[in-house]
Amino acid sequence: MPGFAMGAEAEATCDTLERDIRDVTLWLIETYGVARIHVSVERHFTQIDRDLAGIAVMLLSSPPPGLIEAAHEAFLALGYVFESWAADIYVHQSSRDTHSKHDAIQAYARVENALRIWRSA
Repeated sequence: MPGFAMGAEAEATCDTLERDIRDVTLWLIETYGVARIHVSVERHFTQIDRDLAGIAVMLLSSPPPGLIEAAHEAFLALGYVFESWAADIYVHQSSRDTHSKHDAIQAYARVENALRIWRSA
């Protein structure tokens, strides 16, 4: 939208969501041994912060058993809430395609820790 300025809080929320999508993607790659994977989340236009409508996981081949459920659990463990209703949605994805091995290790540890805490609660 021309003239639309995103507030600092909205920008921080987008940055956090992008990082979480990237981290979950890297975690799935390591956990399931899949190479080419694309994770995105869906939101209704009225959803903000940690509210999501759904998740999409795309692969060139069939997903390994449990991969999509694991992605959903990872977002729950990171504090997101899923609520979907019959309304328009938009897709949010990470724009960060490149990452270092260090980034991947940190992402894996972060998601594993969140899942461990979430499962024990």
